[in-house]
Amino acid sequence: MNNKRFLLPYGDSLREFLSQPGITKADVKSILRRRGVFFSDDEKANTVPLLIKTGISPYELEELVDKVKGKEDNPKIHTQSIPWAGGDKSLLDAIPPELNIQDIIDQPFSNYKVLGAPNFKAVDGNQDHVEMEFKVERYDLTKSWDKNTSQFSGKITLKKGESNLDVSMSLNHTSQETKYVAAKVSQKIVQNMKNEGFVSKDSEVRRIRFNDFSNSNRVAFLQDLSQKQLKDALYFKDTKDIGFRPDKKIELPDDISWMEDKIKNMILQGNDIHTTFFVKDKKYHKYLEVYRIEAEYSFSQEECSGDCRIVFEFGEFISRGKNDAELLIRVASVSFNDKTSSVSTNKVKEMLLSQLEVAKLNLHEQYREKSL
Repeated sequence: MNNKRFLLPYGDSLREFLSQPGITKADVKSILRRRGVFFSDDEKANTVPLLIKTGISPYELEELVDKVKGKEDNPKIHTQSIPWAGGDKSLLDAIPPELNIQDIIDQPFSNYKVLGAPNFKAVDGNQDHVEMEFKVERYDLTKSWDKNTSQFSGKITLKKGESNLDVSMSLNHTSQETKYVAAKVSQKIVQNMKNEGFVSKDSEVRRIRFNDFSNSNRVAFLQDLSQKQLKDALYFKDTKDIGFRPDKKIELPDDISWMEDKIKNMILQGNDIHTTFFVKDKKYHKYLEVYRIEAEYSFSQEECSGDCRIVFEFGEFISRGKNDAELLIRVASVSFNDKTSSVSTNKVKEMLLSQLEVAKLNLHEQYREKSL
């Protein structure tokens, strides 16, 4: 463990560590399988108690810590929207003036806390564009006594659309804790809007979900979203990765029938993936459940320029089998042309993700099944 001082957690400390959202049931199952232990029901409620009784080794601890860290420290964005019924009233008026975030999250026995008393403020003086930035501090029982806390940032952005017809909500998070906090705050804001008449009581938050689309339209949505970024701020170069599987509910045509029994999940990686026959020939699209695209871009901003890769995925469609998995967008990597650039990498990632906000809502409206 890089010669750092670590104390192996045990008892309640181990229970708290294993119970955090960043450690999945698959992570725990993998450790137990290597020990020759198998469960018919591998939910964490069943498997975690065994690890608490037997303890974990330094190697197993390091593996779990790396898994958690690998899922964090990288901005990810979910985008939602809801119809606006407040007319010309400002969006800032719809935000409770004294928003107590501690009361909203209401998790007194968790191993993290929200720092300070964050609240919403107008962006550049625009009261129809507001945001709240916050930080979560997590107490980490797996680190040495002198470095046992970690901080993660999150941001919630609300913006009224043109013609005052809807409000878009972007939930930016870097860890499971910030994701939870952002979700709870957005739910509170929507409820307040309904109570105060800014949003109709029967209106529902619109999310971009896997089952919003037909198979063909989902391919078109992901293609347009990833490829039609042709500005200096974000310019499409190539598709590097596509994840899909055959739709088991539909009989496949003869020329791809070999996929029926052999392919549960396929990931194509390389160059010009968008020109392969799976993607280029639209006659195959209705037979494929495409859930992921990774694309390469160049970018040029005031303070820096370079190349990046962005992932567009309905991740929980494969990992958890959820047909209503929500679209998640994240920047997989960034490289700068000027190696001495002092700009924060995470700040650049946020700016890159912001370039996609309007497009994904418009394309979702264009390609989703209208009955949904």
